[in-house]
Amino acid sequence: MQYEPQTCTTKILTTGSDTRNDFLKTVVDPQPLSYTPPKFPSLYWPFPVSGTQTVYLYDAWTMFRFTLLWTLVDVIGIHLIAAMYAMAIQWRNWKLIWIAPVVFGIIGGIEALIAGSVVGGV
Repeated sequence: MQYEPQTCTTKILTTGSDTRNDFLKTVVDPQPLSYTPPKFPSLYWPFPVSGTQTVYLYDAWTMFRFTLLWTLVDVIGIHLIAAMYAMAIQWRNWKLIWIAPVVFGIIGGIEALIAGSVVGGV
């Protein structure tokens, strides 16, 4: 019996003049013919109970965008909550404390951009 190396093939979406990264054009699973990417913010909405509620992501670009947006929302939200706590603690220093939500929001946005890009790109 002779050993034959197997090669891994990747399906690539061809969209003409699309300039995105080749990885983000990778098709994870074959898409149904009637597939349209779901709208942000939800893949699953439990109400109303009738009908199809679960939606799937089939291409890497949609997965990347969904992960990045939710990471931005979550991390910036947590940082802004921390900024509100800092403002409540330091309320006597009202001349400088207004900068806390701005600084916390910018730092949270940078962290979320990096983390969402890494996790969404994996």
